Amino acid sequence: MFVMRSTVCLLVYLLVAVWTPQTKAGARTPFFDLTQYNDWPQFEDYVKGVAHDNPSFVQLKTIGRSREGRPLLGVRIGKPAPAGRRKIAVWLDGGNHAREWPAFHVAVYFIEKLVNGYLVDDKITKYVNTLDIYVFPVLNPDGFVYSRTSTRATIRQWRKNRAPENCTGTGPFSSDLCCEGVDLNRNYDIGFSHNNYPFNNPCSDEFQGPRPFSEPESRAVRDFVMSSEIYGRLYALVSMHTHGQLWILPYNYHKRTYPQDFKDLETLANRAADRVFAYRETKYRVGTAADMLGTATGGATDWIKKNTPTKYVYVLELPPDMKTWFAFQVKPHWLIPIGKETWLGIEVIFDQVIEETKNFQPTSEPSSNGTVDSRSPRFRQL
Repeated sequence: MFVMRSTVCLLVYLLVAVWTPQTKAGARTPFFDLTQYNDWPQFEDYVKGVAHDNPSFVQLKTIGRSREGRPLLGVRIGKPAPAGRRKIAVWLDGGNHAREWPAFHVAVYFIEKLVNGYLVDDKITKYVNTLDIYVFPVLNPDGFVYSRTSTRATIRQWRKNRAPENCTGTGPFSSDLCCEGVDLNRNYDIGFSHNNYPFNNPCSDEFQGPRPFSEPESRAVRDFVMSSEIYGRLYALVSMHTHGQLWILPYNYHKRTYPQDFKDLETLANRAADRVFAYRETKYRVGTAADMLGTATGGATDWIKKNTPTKYVYVLELPPDMKTWFAFQVKPHWLIPIGKETWLGIEVIFDQVIEETKNFQPTSEPSSNGTVDSRSPRFRQL
């Protein structure tokens, strides 16, 4: 009888071990289905949940609110720094264009990778212990919500935020047209001009807005990257968009215009793109959008590179390539493969950041002249 009871107990123990999720050190993430496209409430619940469930190394960040009052949510993933020290920071976001749903989901894939891999995967553990990793999946929640309300192309392919209508729009045969929304990635104060066509037309997908930083979403990003929390320690930033398979460097407000450390950015981008290609032969073109496609003023990454000490600043236009027209929303079964291959490129950037900054301590000294192009990165050597 004793042997029989012992055998039953052993079987129960084994069943519990097999069917209980392994959450080493308590790390876990809420369920988020990356085999389908999710709506805004699922993103909001997920981001809040992952911070709530992992308080020892994940912190919820709300950097502002949208035009319609939705929170601009993200997480900071990183073990707290020792007393008296500041950690180097990196930033990943899913972009600010409403229709570019894959980028939002790939950002969630990155959170999954970092949180579930902590204390399980040595490389992930090193990243979390060494860096503060900020991830903001959706920086245009209003536009995203609107794009999910209909299958009509004019709604599903919405790009801008939901700013109130502006009645100075023009069309081929009319004027004083009323159109809604501002392209948040044309709203930053770099290359901004009221003479920029079509960026000055409210009825354009790329309307820059009535003035720089007219939108609460762009102001929130500006204010956060300039805040004492992150200014002076943000060393790399990657903003994801779709589509085109482009690894975009600054600057994009004018052709053949580059930061002084452009070669460093280009070298790292090529290495990261090569690593992505080695996975399943997804080929990225590397360069500025201005040189590859045409100028684009008012861009977030251009402004951040010009006005903060952040060294490595990139836009990734995720797959598919530009042979496929208007493919902003790939079939959802591609979300995880795109996430996996893109992560390999992100690892190259993280590794470079850690290598370059191992003997540096971040500072929080403000810019004296409003631009740091000539002195990036601004870090104090130990």
